[in-house]
Amino acid sequence: MPEHSIDSMARLAERPGDDTIVSVDRAFLIVEMLADAPEGASLADIARQLDVNKAIAVKLLNTLERLEIVWRDDRLQRFFLTYRVSNLGLRHLQTSRLLDQCAAVLKSLAEESGELVRLAVVEPGGERLTWVHVVAGTKRTLQIDPNYSLAISLHTHAIAKAWLMTMDPDRAIELILRQGVAPLTKHTKTAIEAIRDDLRDAKRRGFAASFEENEIGISAIAAPIFASNLTGETECVGAVSLAAPTNRMSGEALEAWGPQLMRTTDHLGRIWPLEARARSGPLPRRP
Repeated sequence: MPEHSIDSMARLAERPGDDTIVSVDRAFLIVEMLADAPEGASLADIARQLDVNKAIAVKLLNTLERLEIVWRDDRLQRFFLTYRVSNLGLRHLQTSRLLDQCAAVLKSLAEESGELVRLAVVEPGGERLTWVHVVAGTKRTLQIDPNYSLAISLHTHAIAKAWLMTMDPDRAIELILRQGVAPLTKHTKTAIEAIRDDLRDAKRRGFAASFEENEIGISAIAAPIFASNLTGETECVGAVSLAAPTNRMSGEALEAWGPQLMRTTDHLGRIWPLEARARSGPLPRRP
């Protein structure tokens, strides 16, 4: 069974605050764990990952079963997610009209470049970046697997750097350190000054880059999306990345797509749906 996502591990390590309901936190961790477990998980797996006894895990799983979020294969004695969570996510995206507005623009970039284009949005409150859409280019036969995990590594993903470069540098480093700076490849930047320099360079040129820092053989560039909120202020609402295999596109060739990527994010900022802006909180302002 996969280990916790980076965010999940960090949350488990935190001490619950006065306003935290531990059972809710644990229940959502089960959902995250099962989302990354195509072969499901046993009761023992789940209890071990949550660091609780089996009686507590059983109560949590029974509740999630009753809510039709989790189902149990009695033959295998393993638990799986239902599609209810996916359905809720799709309903939310449909209600916000986010993908209705953005899908065609993202598809255009994917078709022009022939590469993988992904969209992530800044969650209300400005504390988290979440993947919401992916489009695979069709011009070339060799493709990157468009599947991706829930977690976005702040110090290695280009799309995370594109978001972090829009905020105060000290705040960006605080978020990175909270998540951790473990090396994922030999190219991962782990020294804080090197990360600061990287974000500074990204801000200067208008887009971020990650050359095999998150995964060997894959490089990406990413740019932030700025939109006006309902008070008339401009804020970072998300980011778009363009990724390609290194055996097909050099770093220099990938960076040459930076201007087109920024034109894409400028376009998205102009058409960003009002419903999404209405839910936004205090987010990083455009420099």
